[in-house]
Formats: sequence, C-alpha cells, structure tokens
Amino acid sequence: MVAIFALIFFICTIRAHRPLSVEQQSLEQEYTITSVLMQSVVLPCKAVLPHREPDRVMWYKLTNPGQTTLSVGKHLITKDSRFSVAYYSVDHGFSPAKWDLHIANVRLSDAARYQCHVIIKDSPNSIRSNVKLIVEDIIVDIQPTDVLLSLGDSTQFSCNFTGEYRVRREKVTWLKDGKPLITDGTRVTISTELPNATVTTLQIVASQLNDSGSYRCSDGHSAQSKEAKLYLRDTHQQVFLRSFSSSSTSSLLTLLSFRTVFCFFIFHFFLFIL
Repeated sequence: MVAIFALIFFICTIRAHRPLSVEQQSLEQEYTITSVLMQSVVLPCKAVLPHREPDRVMWYKLTNPGQTTLSVGKHLITKDSRFSVAYYSVDHGFSPAKWDLHIANVRLSDAARYQCHVIIKDSPNSIRSNVKLIVEDIIVDIQPTDVLLSLGDSTQFSCNFTGEYRVRREKVTWLKDGKPLITDGTRVTISTELPNATVTTLQIVASQLNDSGSYRCSDGHSAQSKEAKLYLRDTHQQVFLRSFSSSSTSSLLTLLSFRTVFCFFIFHFFLFIL
C-alpha cells in the first residue's frame, strides 16, 4: 500500500512540474546588439525554432514597469514608422520564417530590452527571447558618397566621427566591399583626433580597376558609415571605341557612295542600249 501511494505521489509531482520545466527551457538567454545613432539595426528573433511552425509572433519593447507592444504577426502596432518586421524564409519555406525587428535611424531612446514572443502552432507552449540594444552616441559621416573616376586618376574619401563617444584614431579602420582594406602605396589612410571629432581620410592614388567598389569607415567595433561607391571608367577603351565607330561610319559612307555611283552608271548604260 505504501508503495502504491509513493508511485501516485511521484506521478502527480512530475505532471505538476512539467509546465514549469517547459517554461524555464523556453526562456532563452539575452542577446546584446550594439548600434550607433542614425544607423539601421536588425534585432533577430531567436525564439523561432527549426521545424516548429509559429502560430503568432509578437515583438515587445520592455519598459520599467511593463512592456510596449510593437507588432503582432505582420501587423505593426507602434506608430513609429522607423520600426518594421521582416518576415522572410531562408530556405524557400522548408523551415519557419525569420521574424526580425528592423529599426531605422536609431535614436538614443531606442536603447532598451526587446522581446520576441512566439506562440507555437497547435501547442499550449510559447517561447520568448530577449535582445538588449545598446546605442552609442556617435555619428559617422562619409564624404563624398559617389565618385566617378577615369583610370589612373586620384581621389579621396573622408570620414568624421562625432558625438560623446570618442573614437581613438588607432581604432579606425576602412572597409572595401565589406572586408578590411589592405593599404599600400596607392591606398593611404590618415587618422587625426581633433577636439570635437576624429577625422580619417582614405587617399587612392593612380586608381586601378580593382579600386572600384564600395567603401566604409568604422571605429573598429560597431560604428560604420554609410556606403560610398567608387566607379571607374577606362578612357582608352572609350577613345578606341569612338575611333572605331568613326572609322566604321566613314568606311560605310564611302562604300554607299561607291555603290550609288556604280548603280547610276549601270542604269544609264541599259537605257542607252534600249
């Protein structure tokens, strides 16, 4: 009899603690993402699990106390147009889609904890994941944003880092097509710390075809400028094509003139015979 009561107590204990165990496992660790002023940032929803289709996905901005609902499914609740939810699939629908929260033109007031709450389809369970957004008071400006050069010409990009967060000049890096720029005799970078800003310049001397592409400056961490593009044109090829086009046109006109004169004489010759 004692063994039977012990077995019943054990079964009831497991059932009573099962929801609590699921809830503890469903709360993932907090992720941290750092952004800077005036840039765009993407907060990933880590609560969406593979092979578990969500019934509803919600994003909250956690405040003290309480929380502010930003979105429910694909519907945006907040009136702030800088927020949007990106719903997309990375494998053509074979696994649950991503539900990332996008924030454009980041402000200092956006620094907070955000939570993605996923309700699993055909299941009483839900999963939550938190993202902590850190916003650094720094503005990165790059000039010019678009440059068109002829091969062999030189140009220069300049970046200013301003704001309360000071960037050390030795931390400044340049990126080309998303990868660290390799400097040499034709690519020279100079960084200077001023009282109110850190200024860095990239000089491209005697440009070559592999210099074309996109450029960004970075504080070596999370602060990056917007994309600046360098376009190159081969003037020698243009001159060759222009010369070829002109010579071809001249030859064509000469050939047409010859054919016209020839046909004129043949026509009058047959008229004379007839």
